[in-house]
Amino acid sequence: MCQQPSVLPTTSSGPPHSGTSLKVPFGVREGKVLRPEQVQPGLACRCLCPGCGTSLVAKARNSQHRRPYFAHMADAECRAGYETALHLKAKELIAQHARLWLPSWDGEEGMANPPALSDDEGEIVAGDRIHFPSREAALSDIRLEVRCGDYVPDIIANDGAGELLIEIRVSHAVDEVKRRRIQSEGRRLVEIDLSRLDQNVVADEDQLRHAVLEDPKLRVWLSCPEATDAWRESLRALKVALDRRNKDLALKRAELQAAENARQIADDRAIAEEEAGRANRDGSRDQAWAPHWSALSALPELISLERIELLLQEYAARDRAEIARLVAEIPDAAVRNEVQLIGPNGWLYTVHPAYWQSALYCHFALGRSPGHQFNSRDAARWVMTKFGKEEPLYTLFRMQYALRRRSASVSANKRKATFRAFTDMENQPIPNFYGPVNNFLDRLVHLGVIGRARSAGAGTYSVCRSNQSGGENGVRFT
Repeated sequence: MCQQPSVLPTTSSGPPHSGTSLKVPFGVREGKVLRPEQVQPGLACRCLCPGCGTSLVAKARNSQHRRPYFAHMADAECRAGYETALHLKAKELIAQHARLWLPSWDGEEGMANPPALSDDEGEIVAGDRIHFPSREAALSDIRLEVRCGDYVPDIIANDGAGELLIEIRVSHAVDEVKRRRIQSEGRRLVEIDLSRLDQNVVADEDQLRHAVLEDPKLRVWLSCPEATDAWRESLRALKVALDRRNKDLALKRAELQAAENARQIADDRAIAEEEAGRANRDGSRDQAWAPHWSALSALPELISLERIELLLQEYAARDRAEIARLVAEIPDAAVRNEVQLIGPNGWLYTVHPAYWQSALYCHFALGRSPGHQFNSRDAARWVMTKFGKEEPLYTLFRMQYALRRRSASVSANKRKATFRAFTDMENQPIPNFYGPVNNFLDRLVHLGVIGRARSAGAGTYSVCRSNQSGGENGVRFT
């Protein structure tokens, strides 16, 4: 049980305020906290220092150039006058007005609002947000400095919702041990932080009253059981939902694995058939190779560094205006920088890489809602359809890509892009036309713009944030 209060204290055991040269803004007389404007000047004020208890002198009451203040009658070594005076005045204002603006609760350390957890695929899943708005409370049964067990809150009151503890911070914040004790007891505790209050605010009656009673920036819940209990319930519900989600993901993975196993069996069967007819195929190698002789002969020149540099210079001059227009549509500075970088083989699509990269981002990600999914293969095909491609090289790549599963031996990587009619030396330099798009999408993943939606299948990405450039008016291409 909390003990009955005593008279207002006149001393403070806290350390000096950071501004120890500050004047004493309030004096204490007969238990009341008074401003220098409210008392007689000089020693006639009959006020004591709230910090050390010695006599004060009211000064500059009638001055037009200096703000009124209290000074110690003697050169007292008082370093707590300002802090203690402000602390007492704040408590008096709350007691006099019997009202207080209570803050909203929007999470705290270790309790992000809404609660969020990762599923088994690494995707972040959020629970329900806790809505606990600020409100003005009428106070009753106000008691100052009442002992509650082994701690003494500055104020205890009732706000209609039950007991409310109020702490005034001038020098010291509520220590963590005290806070945890109050939380464990299920009590509500609000802290009003006046530690950085400007002296001009302290000297002005209306501004100080607003700061103490109303300013939402100067108050925080240190213990709010109603909000934290609701948060824990949201977290519990999230864990239940996440458990169901993980089970669904596990089922999808099993289905995908079963489908992959079926494809593996079909691949092995095709390879066995291929091995059975190896002699016939080897005999026809020259016939399969002949149609591509011209393109293979031109391959070294088509992929030479000199040709690539010339192409990039030509594309940059031709596409400059379109690149500038698209880059201007992108609100995220990091993405704007990324789309203008040249990745490996970015020249394959007959436009400057900055052109097709910014267009791809604007079409598949800009303005899309978080969670929107697309496939890298569809993105690459869209780029090639819209901008074109190096046709002689693409013909060679398609020969590799169409037969890549059957072209490998049983022990080799069946996804290796090769063509049986070509030698290893002929296969190796042929560029992969899906590679530049995959590289660009991986760079966007690194920026956090998109993420890999593994549960939806290989090569599927999902938008992580909308990055809208004005509502839903992001650039779209047909």
